[in-house]
Amino acid sequence: MKVASIDTIRIEEFPNLLLVEVKTDNGFVGIGETFYGPASAEAHIHEIIAPYLLGKNPLNIELHQKYLIGYTGFVGASAERRGSSAIDIALWDIWGQYTSQPIYNLLGGQVKDKIRVYNTCAGSHYIRELPTQGTSNFGLNSNDKFEDLDAFLNNPVDLAHSLLESGINAMKIWPFDFAAEKSKGHYISAEDMKIALTPFIKIRKELGDKIDIMAELQSMWNKPQAINICR
Repeated sequence: MKVASIDTIRIEEFPNLLLVEVKTDNGFVGIGETFYGPASAEAHIHEIIAPYLLGKNPLNIELHQKYLIGYTGFVGASAERRGSSAIDIALWDIWGQYTSQPIYNLLGGQVKDKIRVYNTCAGSHYIRELPTQGTSNFGLNSNDKFEDLDAFLNNPVDLAHSLLESGINAMKIWPFDFAAEKSKGHYISAEDMKIALTPFIKIRKELGDKIDIMAELQSMWNKPQAINICR
């Protein structure tokens, strides 16, 4: 079995999303995806990854990943990493189809019968526009259902109740982003701290410890301010 073609797909409705199709000469089609900066990741896939991967056995996933790390060996959120991760997902998809096995079996087998989940409180309009990933692209003021980002800012108690009713007892929110953008992560005022803590305070007052609340700081703060916020 060999990789016969690699295609990328961009969707107008979700401009930050890039889908990848890896097709084999015997008819398997693996699907992968990556998020944000799709143009650069797409260029890397077609200019670097495809010339290497075409004609090779798609099941040699570890070998391909070692090659696709790049000449420095660094990892992170670069275009190279986003592109290679989308390909990696597609190759695992092919291997699962080829062996008629769920991917968790190929990774060593089932560890537990169930796993706890939490809700990342974004929404369908979150980061829809190019190119920014900041607060201006939060997708607020939407009348659609399940816009949890708008809800945790404006109706956090109702959101927490709805999650608990759905069987979800942990949620992740990021109300500190607005303050981080003001100071580039160097300082948070007492006023901004109070505003950002409001969702936590309201939920705890109404529900106590019935739901866990995680704070996503987005790597936007310097170390002293990050420690200050966590305290």
